[in-house]
Amino acid sequence: MKGDNDLRHQYNTLLRIFRYGVKNLFRNAWLSIAAMAVMFVALAIILSTVVLNVTANNAIQELSKNLKVSVYLKDDAPDEVRKQLEQAIVTNKYVAGTEYVSKDVAKERFSASFKNDDALIEGLTLIGSDTLPASFEVSVKDLEHLQDIKVIAEEDRFKGIIDSITLGRTDARRTIDRAASAQKFITMASVVAAGIFTIISILIIFNTIRISIFTRSEEIRSMKLIGATPGFIRGPFLVETSLYGVVAAIIAVCVVYSMIISLGSKIAAQAEFSETYNFFLEPKTIVAAFFCTILTGILVGIFSSALAMEKYLRLKRW
Repeated sequence: MKGDNDLRHQYNTLLRIFRYGVKNLFRNAWLSIAAMAVMFVALAIILSTVVLNVTANNAIQELSKNLKVSVYLKDDAPDEVRKQLEQAIVTNKYVAGTEYVSKDVAKERFSASFKNDDALIEGLTLIGSDTLPASFEVSVKDLEHLQDIKVIAEEDRFKGIIDSITLGRTDARRTIDRAASAQKFITMASVVAAGIFTIISILIIFNTIRISIFTRSEEIRSMKLIGATPGFIRGPFLVETSLYGVVAAIIAVCVVYSMIISLGSKIAAQAEFSETYNFFLEPKTIVAAFFCTILTGILVGIFSSALAMEKYLRLKRW
């Protein structure tokens, strides 16, 4: 019986703390709106940074798949040496995939690529399909190691069967490098901007709680005199600032996701963006985005209010 009464008392205490926290949220409405607005900007920037980084990483990986090293073989290359070369390439730790393209396959691909160019197709027919050499198409895990494949193919034991080596298309490599540079710049700029707005939101919340403490000083003193515990006095402030974070986070996630849907639907058909678009629309991803953003907002609010209460509430002196 006593245990039930204690639980009921604790429940009622928490309910009062929450009710007072909600009430405080509307006491200084304009300050609350300002705090939530700045926190919304900070959280939106943080979430957008995550979205942009995931998008850039997936796009670069997809583009990198098409940037392959082509090792062209001579017509008289012995099968035994060719297999040795293939084994040497496959066992390299930076190789993501290797495909042997025979002369017939090379001709089919050439014809498919230039099927609308009658002159080229006619020329290929005249000179014969044997003109196109067999080759190995090699993709790597890291573009920085494209050169490693060339080093393997130029070993003395393989020189007799190698006709030429092409390290991907120059324009594709340049595009990927520019995308990687843009990703780094966006990340740095976003981190700096998010940090600035987070600090600003902490300062605004700090001042909001300070003003609230000053305006309620007599009320707080009376609560202390009638036996209110320090936790009961601090609780409403923590609830108030946590609500700042919750409201700001919900708005931030809704705004960012509206941008993902509106912009993503236009580019989802492109291979380098389709996987990312589908990933962010998965229910578990949406739930994780809401949870992490709300948690970040709550932590920022609690940290700000804790600083203000530590400096201005001074419950230990009463």
